[in-house]
Amino acid sequence: MLVSDTGSVYKFGLDAFAGWGSSGNYTSSPKLLESLKGIFVVQASIGGKFSAVLSREGQVYTFSWGREARHGHASDLTDVEPRLLSGPLENALVVQIAAGYCYLLMLAYQPTGM
Repeated sequence: MLVSDTGSVYKFGLDAFAGWGSSGNYTSSPKLLESLKGIFVVQASIGGKFSAVLSREGQVYTFSWGREARHGHASDLTDVEPRLLSGPLENALVVQIAAGYCYLLMLAYQPTGM
């Protein structure tokens, strides 16, 4: 995934596990990820069978290949649309993300301290 200076996200490569379906198609040139249109993205990270993006407002959206890796969204097994991450950190201002095989790290800023 690529993030442009205008906040758009582009995808390319093998689409099997990166969050936009599981067809196994290969795309050699970047294509706009339409499902994130309207969200100004500042960072993107690809983990094992899922992807995550960070918005300018400090919100994290996750999406997956639509099977086991649904990230607590309680969505349908075939759902591959980006969903706002909810839970204990949903009101935290996230400033950086890093995805790995089976985790997503988020650096959150709390202006009031601990």
